[in-house]
Amino acid sequence: MVDPQATYQKIIQILTDNKADYKLFNHKPALTYDDLLEVQKDTGFFGTEGKCMVIRVNEHFIVYITTRGKKLDFHNIQNVLQSKAVRLANPDELKESFGAEPGCAYPFGFDKSISIFIDPNVYNQDWFLFSPVLSTSTIQVKGSDLKRVFASLPNRITETSQFNS
Repeated sequence: MVDPQATYQKIIQILTDNKADYKLFNHKPALTYDDLLEVQKDTGFFGTEGKCMVIRVNEHFIVYITTRGKKLDFHNIQNVLQSKAVRLANPDELKESFGAEPGCAYPFGFDKSISIFIDPNVYNQDWFLFSPVLSTSTIQVKGSDLKRVFASLPNRITETSQFNS
């Protein structure tokens, strides 16, 4: 089982090590976009809400990062990954392999064996918002700094917008 507190610390360390321009906000639990809008009003953070999805492909996971409002096209994912067995991770899988609840998947800081697919549009955001595994925290980071962050990771990184419909 993955320890959420240790993962949280790892995410912060990765941002700090890469000299990313980021701010950390602590707030009441937010598991949905509506919750996030409410806590944004209370805390004052702003930016483009990230969408981090853990996808099960056959017997392994990948993570796909894009922006809120983008819809996944599972047919495209199947074609790109050449697999028919593609689905979102279920809550038990998220908890066991990532230490996260639904709504709190995060873009990096997990095992290096998990490939990351990222929509390059993420890098164009002035500020990109994501949960650092805890429902009570949000990170606001410069989108342009994320390119450097992802380049520093041991995970296999693939830039693609083909997963969006």
